[in-house]
Amino acid sequence: MTTSPILALRPDRASLADHVDHPSGFLALSPRNLRFGVPGLEGFVPFRRQGRHRLVPGGVHAPEADRAELLDAFLRDAARDGEQVVALQVRACDVALFRSRGFRVDAFGSTFALGLARFSFAGTKRMKLRNRIKRAREAGVTVVELGRDRVCPPGLWRRLADISQAWLTTKGGHELDLMVGEMGEPGDPDRRLFVAFDRREQPLGFITYVPAWGARPGVLHDLTRRAPDAPAGVMELINATAIARFQADEIRFLHFGFTPFLVGMGGAAIEPADHWLVPRLVRFIGRWGRAIYPARTQLQYKQKWAPDIVETELIAFQKVSFAALWALLIASRAFVPPWRRNQQGEKTP
Repeated sequence: MTTSPILALRPDRASLADHVDHPSGFLALSPRNLRFGVPGLEGFVPFRRQGRHRLVPGGVHAPEADRAELLDAFLRDAARDGEQVVALQVRACDVALFRSRGFRVDAFGSTFALGLARFSFAGTKRMKLRNRIKRAREAGVTVVELGRDRVCPPGLWRRLADISQAWLTTKGGHELDLMVGEMGEPGDPDRRLFVAFDRREQPLGFITYVPAWGARPGVLHDLTRRAPDAPAGVMELINATAIARFQADEIRFLHFGFTPFLVGMGGAAIEPADHWLVPRLVRFIGRWGRAIYPARTQLQYKQKWAPDIVETELIAFQKVSFAALWALLIASRAFVPPWRRNQQGEKTP
């Protein structure tokens, strides 16, 4: 038994938001995560268990004054349970803390953001983006924000879920987890949902956006789905419509989220590597691992918007091992073993 509390699965987002300063911090509050906290200390450590490992998305979410003590308590708790810790998407400002506790820390990917105060579609660097948006509009595509421009009519959520499943089928049949967003539930007050419709009012795709807190507050471009037969430019038109709404709402930053396995995209690289295996594996998957994660496709979409903020995020291993890497692949569902799939390709309960 642990001596420090592991908190409830479903978080009170309002009470925890003040402790989150991470572009993808909303994902740490997923109801699929456990949360570790200590009485008398501010903040929490989100984690998932996979085998004998605890996977921590985003590191320690706490004020700087409590961060080290909270991490130490969490490591003691994991050690009592015989578990090793792997922290994902660690920000550069926390590297020294993890290294001081014996972690091997290496670059893992890049995160992108766009300042909205001065954003416009003018200029040559966004010319291709403008052309794709124009093509979607000429095809008769319109975009609305559900819950604001119109209510979600009966049956629409089911149709959006069908689009999501059809999209997943083209990507291998299973949903990634841990480092990616969720579809959520109808009426979630924290999730903004923009949907594209054709001339017949049939949904073609959608993007969800969730809050981003901390030094660069705004929204996180969370989950994207499109119908297989949607015309070109649909996703770009959805995001462009959302950007216009966010600018009207005086939202400061649009975060495009984390792209794993691609580093050196403009953020601060961590050199030299703490362990020879990790950077080699990251580079290999980034170049050849499309079946594991379509990193380059994700990068191409994000670069269309010419983001002006790029950060390197890191992975921290308490002990680098193939068991730890396997735990990461399984927990993130980057790889689903055949014996854990049902006939539709989804993970069995």
